[in-house]
Amino acid sequence: MTSWEVVRVEPRGAAAKLWIREPGGSSTRFESDWLFKPVSTQENGVRQISDWTECVGSVIARTMGIPAAESRLAMRAGVDGVIVRNVRAPGYDMVSGRLAMLHEIGVETRDSVRDKTASIGHSISNVLRTLGEYSAPPGWATWADASAVDVMVGYLVLDALIGNGDRHEQNWSILRARSSIDDLRDAIAPSYDVEASLGFQLSDYQRSERLRSPRTMEQFAARGLARRFDGDRATSLVDLAVRSARSCTAAGARQLLGLVEQIATADFPALVSGVDGVSEVARTFAVNVLEINGRRLRDANWNAGGAGD
Repeated sequence: MTSWEVVRVEPRGAAAKLWIREPGGSSTRFESDWLFKPVSTQENGVRQISDWTECVGSVIARTMGIPAAESRLAMRAGVDGVIVRNVRAPGYDMVSGRLAMLHEIGVETRDSVRDKTASIGHSISNVLRTLGEYSAPPGWATWADASAVDVMVGYLVLDALIGNGDRHEQNWSILRARSSIDDLRDAIAPSYDVEASLGFQLSDYQRSERLRSPRTMEQFAARGLARRFDGDRATSLVDLAVRSARSCTAAGARQLLGLVEQIATADFPALVSGVDGVSEVARTFAVNVLEINGRRLRDANWNAGGAGD
């Protein structure tokens, strides 16, 4: 990836990231641009596996038909990382969730005094209100009859499955049509940035210790909380997804139930084995988390007051 053209530096996020363009790409083809995200090493010397979890999250989402960015393991200038394909579609501008909330419902989110938690105003109710008039992402035919709210709930199901508690207001976006001439409709963007999942910060020793006890693994999975949503910092990701499903349209509810059925029968070992780059302990740990969360999602009461009743 070192030979790929550098397009720009990504200003958002704590770590340095670069937008790079694949050979033969152009500025008029947004899909030819990829975001390179280098792997971080923690102060205790543990290398995070965020590159791998980003790829696994993408594979799972796309296998199950959830609109999501394509991701690949990569190395640039000797640095391990992951590249994530630009999800901006032709004819659209991409606007962050933070700006979309300000423009659509007049809510200006404010940073919390607590580190790495929900911004004030970034509640799930405000997010769903913001998306009320938006469509599903262009190019995802299985969601054509669904709304942006339906799709966001699908993202919440993905988060609950992989334990991604980092869907803050910069980690979801909308696609704003530049013109209505081509019948383009404003839409939610495909999902991206799901690296904070599947125990990506743990060492292999910590993973091994947790794997020794099924109860400890259950406890780890249960700590997947919706900490990026104001008012729900102590709510489990599973419970947030189930509650949000009540806002789905009838078409969205059908799509959602189909998604849950896919999760219930998914071959997680096969999905995980398709992405190299980690130890067998890390792979086993991830499969355990997916199977536990998959069971929790399967056993949840999705018909309690949902639009599909």
